[in-house]
Amino acid sequence: MKHRIRLTLVLFMSVGALLLPCLGSVTPQAAANPDVFANPEQVRYEGSGGLVLPSSVERGMRNEVVSCRGCNWKLTVACVPGPENYCDAGIRACPGLIDHMRVWFKPLNGEWKEVDRICLTDYEVTTVNDLEDRISENFARYVPEQSVRCWPGQGAITNLPLICESGQVQKVVSWRIPIAGFSVEISTMPSWIWNFDGTHFFSGSAGGPFPDMDISYTFVTSGRKKVSVTTRWSGVFSIDSLDTVPIERELIQSSSIPVTVGQAKARLRCPGVGHC
Repeated sequence: MKHRIRLTLVLFMSVGALLLPCLGSVTPQAAANPDVFANPEQVRYEGSGGLVLPSSVERGMRNEVVSCRGCNWKLTVACVPGPENYCDAGIRACPGLIDHMRVWFKPLNGEWKEVDRICLTDYEVTTVNDLEDRISENFARYVPEQSVRCWPGQGAITNLPLICESGQVQKVVSWRIPIAGFSVEISTMPSWIWNFDGTHFFSGSAGGPFPDMDISYTFVTSGRKKVSVTTRWSGVFSIDSLDTVPIERELIQSSSIPVTVGQAKARLRCPGVGHC
């Protein structure tokens, strides 16, 4: 009888020991605190400013993360080797564990939160700064060139207005280009800063020939002068039809032309013979 009880206890303890690991594997141990993965081996990417997330992430979260310039973000390894670490790489169709990332986002004056899990296989980590770099490098292909002209082209004199134009038109210019696998639409509007040999003024007008006097300047001294203009394109961009994001990078064109201004001379005109 004692042997039977002892055998029963041994079998019960053995079965319990076998069940414990199984029960532990049924309940995933997904850590809610990103600091669990905040060591150099498991934080793959981190930064601040807008982050462009792939289309697998919910639209509202993509908008929030891409538009927050002062926020922090990081991508940590989602699959950590070991029996107690939860991994859903197969469910999300990530071909390899190393490509499976947890996305963490820290809003302004907020706490870290996990927003989603993504695959990096066909997704390049892209920030808003990356997009603005590409827009800045290529925008001149899509906006009108400057073609500065002034009247009179020859024979400009002091105390008479010099009339100028940039050769452009004040209207919205839009274009769409692919950047890092995303479809990016850019819309810009020009404004101008004129410099008449050291005298600056801002204008929303591109100017034009007489009778358009929007861009005109009267020199009071003669000599060789320089007229220059900077066209500043301000605008927004959107990614994959998400909400628009302001472009904070300067998109500018500059050019100048020389102008020779002569001295206006007074001449005495007689009203008639014998009246001078």
